[in-house]
Amino acid sequence: MTETTVREIYPGNIGALKSFVAMERQWIGSNPLFVSEIDADVIRGLSGRSEFFSETEHTLFVASNAGRDVARCAALVNRKYQKAKNERVGFIGYFAAVPGEQLGVRALFERSESWLKDRGVDRIIAPFNGAALLGAGARSAAYDEDPMFPFGWQPPYYAEYLVASGYKPTYPFWYYSISFGSERYLAAKRRASENQKVVVRPINKKRWNQDLETFRVLFNESFRDEWEFHPLTNGEFHEFFDAIKPVLDPRQMLIGAVDGEPAGFCLGMPDWNPLFRSFQGKLGLVQLVRLMLGVKRYRRAGLLGIGALPAYRGTGLAQCLAIALYRRYEELGLKEASYYPVNEENARSRNFAESMGGTGRVLAHCYDRRLN
Repeated sequence: MTETTVREIYPGNIGALKSFVAMERQWIGSNPLFVSEIDADVIRGLSGRSEFFSETEHTLFVASNAGRDVARCAALVNRKYQKAKNERVGFIGYFAAVPGEQLGVRALFERSESWLKDRGVDRIIAPFNGAALLGAGARSAAYDEDPMFPFGWQPPYYAEYLVASGYKPTYPFWYYSISFGSERYLAAKRRASENQKVVVRPINKKRWNQDLETFRVLFNESFRDEWEFHPLTNGEFHEFFDAIKPVLDPRQMLIGAVDGEPAGFCLGMPDWNPLFRSFQGKLGLVQLVRLMLGVKRYRRAGLLGIGALPAYRGTGLAQCLAIALYRRYEELGLKEASYYPVNEENARSRNFAESMGGTGRVLAHCYDRRLN
């Protein structure tokens, strides 16, 4: 009879934190589809030095069986998220485990749930890394397919562990593929070209601070009702986007105006997973050089986020933004692109993808559980 134990790791213990971050790569990194997060980025967040953790209380847990580490997670309470949603919700994030260790995972979750309950949480969403931009959801289908950046690959037993531990697949994420040769796409392209009210422009790196603030305001207002988002601060936005500014193609970060007023945004992203997969969690000088040389070479790309202020919906703004992004991908020789991820409950976004000929399927979920 083996004994399962769960130990708590203080996030300020950098040595233990480094070991925690490396666990998933050690457990499933041999799978050719696995993409490791950059260790330094995760360590910065979980050590509390990230803007995203400025009002987040969290701790780390590791489950062991017979002295061997078998599962890990972080328990997180983001007070900004709670205020925005007016709900005592908490998160279990940075979850990883080896196969065949249901008892260890159950013990890990029970310890995390107890910690969260002690802090007033009555519902948990998992896997969710404290903020949507830091990572949310686990793959729940197409395990033999390469994931699209910035999302990673998880083995099927992650989802099985969550369900077996009492978590329900409450939040499905749809992924759409849009062919640039389809009749619906070509019709949408014609309509966008005829729209005289909307002007779409790329973000201006020379006016980075001003344009990023405009983008942030549009982002926050457009995504206010999306369950996974809460309003992001200027510091959070800069932390996320300043890191990619040197390799950012401005024509994949767009601002749309109607009658001269900023009214919507669109963010596209190349599939850099093959490049980041080769880094194996490191981002030193060698990896930075390879990144600068390789960012323009990609075979897939997609529309990662798009939003329009409520007052400007129905003006064709979203269509003009999406088509401007997809034209860029057409220029680069792509025949199709993704539109992802989309909440199942967001009928407007799903209908919009389908209006451009998008074909979709659910590839990931977030799960939740209500505490007694």
